Amino acid sequence: MGSTNLGPITIIFFFYVISNLQSMVHCINNIQELDDQIRSYAARVNKGRHTGSLYELSLPTNLTDVKASVVTVRNSIFWRKGANFSGVYIPPMVKTLPYSKRIALVYETLLGDYSSSVYFRLADNYSFISPVIGFTAYDATNTNDLKPLNLSIERDNPILIKFDPYISNHHQSRGIKCVALGDNELLSFSNTTRNYSCATTNSRGHYALVVALNQKHKQRSKLELARRRWWWVALTIIGVSVLLALVVVGVVKLVRKKRFKEMERESEKSEMVGNIWIGQSRMPAATMVRTQPCLEYHEDFPSS
Repeated sequence: MGSTNLGPITIIFFFYVISNLQSMVHCINNIQELDDQIRSYAARVNKGRHTGSLYELSLPTNLTDVKASVVTVRNSIFWRKGANFSGVYIPPMVKTLPYSKRIALVYETLLGDYSSSVYFRLADNYSFISPVIGFTAYDATNTNDLKPLNLSIERDNPILIKFDPYISNHHQSRGIKCVALGDNELLSFSNTTRNYSCATTNSRGHYALVVALNQKHKQRSKLELARRRWWWVALTIIGVSVLLALVVVGVVKLVRKKRFKEMERESEKSEMVGNIWIGQSRMPAATMVRTQPCLEYHEDFPSS
């Protein structure tokens, strides 16, 4: 009876583990999906937080190479002081369209050449030499529904994305270009400004620094990227296999333990001899005497 009840429980537990494994190995290959997921996390963190303070977002394990943060500012302060967080400088006297009392600025940083190449495709003769930095302004009046805002940016006073911390030790300073990465694999190249910054008048976007490669370097980069991808796939398969093996072993042990208890219980019911406990030991004990003792009488014996 117990093993019959254990079957549905085991099936439910198995499907629960499989659903968690799917969420662990799910990969986001589209930058729009990534932006939407980060926006949902920012909406959760943004509730009840102080304005003007930058908060790091805790992202799931499949986004270990992505860092994200959010800051909420009042429109009046944003107009007077602008914003300068996570390497993105927005100048003062910028209007939001439509008007919003509270503005949520969400920042993304895609670390590593592998992470950047997953979401964006560069031309074969270019390579990333900096993380990809993205930003988006949202209407934070309703924290449950962050809606994108447009910013009125003047050409003579643009937004600056600063990359100088990542380029200070780079061996090749010549040929570095800014690239604006679009959602549909659209690329827009421009020259860097002072201190390796990228200037833009867009209200949102993703930006990085790239450098032209020679043919030998390009082949080496492709091999390294392919090697990293295979390592990631191999580690994922090994991790899933180990976890499934642990689940199977745990279920088998649970079934065996349940069956052993049932057999022990049935054997106790069928025992004719009772049991008594002496200390921590169980000893057999007869509950009754079947044959009463009596003296035997034989006629051959002489009577006294």
